[in-house]
Amino acid sequence: MTKRRDPLTFHRALTVVAAQIGWDRCAMITGRSERQVRNWSDPDADSEISILDAMRLDKAFIASGGDHPPFGQVYNALLDIAAAETDADMVKVAAQAAKESGEAVSAFLDAATSRDPAKRRRARKEGEEAVAAITKGLAALDAQERGQERES
Repeated sequence: MTKRRDPLTFHRALTVVAAQIGWDRCAMITGRSERQVRNWSDPDADSEISILDAMRLDKAFIASGGDHPPFGQVYNALLDIAAAETDADMVKVAAQAAKESGEAVSAFLDAATSRDPAKRRRARKEGEEAVAAITKGLAALDAQERGQERES
């Protein structure tokens, strides 16, 4: 049975990298045993990947054709979520995320069919607002989980 690796975790980021470049190459890049590297991807293991090893693996992932740095993406998202204002009303947060995302998609499509710099600027603005709304939603989820843990 495959162990679950939650989204926005370094455990999952490592499995994304390993799927692209292989566990053996991850071990070679970090100078660790393959067993150690696999342990870093296990949420129940005591060891964790270092920031330097994560950066090395991100670089290797991108060099092998990856379109983003998996560890960097998780790291940045977690920092953004920690800094985001939270709202306990998940329905309100979800509605705002849907609104902003829809506006971003519309602006992207509009910019895709035009050479107008103003339309590209609007698409970037709408995209930024959508990312902020979704980040706020993730922060609200985290706050909700913390509240449930305290109740237990």
